[in-house]
Amino acid sequence: MYRLRYLKLQKGIVILLISILFSGCMQDEFQLDRLITDVELEAGFFAPAGYGTLTINDLIKDLDSTSYLYTDEDGLLYFSFTDSLFSYGSEEILEVPNQDFFEYFIEADFFFPPIWTTVSIDREENFPFSFSNDEKIDSIYLDAGDMIFNISSEFKHTGTIVISCPTIRKNGIAFSQTIIIDDPSGTFSSNNTFPLNDYVIELNDSIGSDSLFLPVDFHVELYNEGSPILPTDQIEIVATIQNLDFEAIFGYVGDYELMGQADSIELDVFDNELFEGNIQFADPQVNFNISNSFGVPAEANITRFTAFNSEGDSLQLTLDPSINPYRFDFPTLSEYGEVKESTWSLNGSNTNLSDFLGFLPTSIIYSVKATSNPDGPTGPYNFVSDASLIDIGFEFVLPVWFKTNDFALQDTIELDMGDLGDITDMIEQANILLTASNGLPIDIDLQVYFVDSLYAPVDTLFGIDQQPLIKSGILDADNIVQYPGTKTILVQYTGDEIANLETVRYAFIKAGLRTPQYDENVYVKFFNYYKVDFKISVDVDLKINTRDL
Repeated sequence: MYRLRYLKLQKGIVILLISILFSGCMQDEFQLDRLITDVELEAGFFAPAGYGTLTINDLIKDLDSTSYLYTDEDGLLYFSFTDSLFSYGSEEILEVPNQDFFEYFIEADFFFPPIWTTVSIDREENFPFSFSNDEKIDSIYLDAGDMIFNISSEFKHTGTIVISCPTIRKNGIAFSQTIIIDDPSGTFSSNNTFPLNDYVIELNDSIGSDSLFLPVDFHVELYNEGSPILPTDQIEIVATIQNLDFEAIFGYVGDYELMGQADSIELDVFDNELFEGNIQFADPQVNFNISNSFGVPAEANITRFTAFNSEGDSLQLTLDPSINPYRFDFPTLSEYGEVKESTWSLNGSNTNLSDFLGFLPTSIIYSVKATSNPDGPTGPYNFVSDASLIDIGFEFVLPVWFKTNDFALQDTIELDMGDLGDITDMIEQANILLTASNGLPIDIDLQVYFVDSLYAPVDTLFGIDQQPLIKSGILDADNIVQYPGTKTILVQYTGDEIANLETVRYAFIKAGLRTPQYDENVYVKFFNYYKVDFKISVDVDLKINTRDL
């Protein structure tokens, strides 16, 4: 029996098969530093060539950026992706419009000959305060604003005009301004701007009407300048309220659109050519996390949620009416200034999310909108402050917990076997023994296809329909692996078969996956401590001329 030291053989066969068997995500993790690079081969004896341990983290890390991969406290793996979708402040949604407050004429309606000293005229009026969305506002707390009066007088007398708004107050004191008429020519005019900073405007309902109004009192005193007062003499007052910046608004704010968003989300977790087949996830979740400090009830509605896969096909998410539309939490008046948190959760029980994600979407196009006061004026009391905010975050949670019967991981690697011609005439038969210990909860069906530079088929590692099935680990009642499944695989190549591989330039690896008892609806979980152990041994029968030894 002849013992040989043959390093070139090991380079051409052992490392070749290791590259095949541990390509793709396994290639980088196989412990090549443990290869026995100085193997003494003896006919009929399998010499160990290498071994390695692959944890479940090693096996799946190339399927997605590890920044999206996490483990829970039990070690269950899950993908998680979060993003901020949109955020709205109150002043982006709600505004108090400028008011063309009133145009009012104070008329004499009487005749006084020029023998009087002082005349007083008093009026009380209610002027409408308008909004655009059926608001019924009780009060507006202002940070800033302006009351503007344009006044002209036809009375040929001097005097004063006192304009008071008893429901516009600052520190409990009503708004009141006095304008001096200092021109008795009958052509007096003035323009006056008064700040409303830090005032509170209280509005009243008109009896028998849905409109809001603001009461205003007028007091005019005229001082005799020697001319009569005619019944047609009048004072014209045009008032506007402008540049209103509110601190808070109380009352029914109407049916505003609180948010409206159409956008897309990229899911890199499935943007990978390694995936093929179908898979069903047990507990997928899509959550809209809502932070809301608007004191307004609101209803959100998903009008579109469509998945697109890498092939360009689409699938629509269907939602149970119990969760779409969705009413999220809001602070009540006693909770003014607080932020309410809500989670609008889409899962496998209220949507077709399992099928939706089994479609392996690479992007999602969505449209979401929300409106205030879905129950109208009969609903809860409203308030909005200048600090009110709605913030919507998106969270995608996908536990690695699934079932499948024809899901596959696949990859193509460069594999130049052109150098085999230098040694094939010395090899009668090469035997590769692979022992696998499968600590995963899935059966693995492995095949490697050899192709030439034009990707034309050359050979397969295993005979067609003869590739090994590496059984899953033994599961307990909770479908958790207790003991690994084992498999011993023998691959034999004759010298002629090895010679045929000289044209190989690429290898296409396909690992079919199947969960045990698929037809019995068994979903399996993947934990970070699961592992697969491999051991490779080599035996070579050589054509040897003893006269050369």
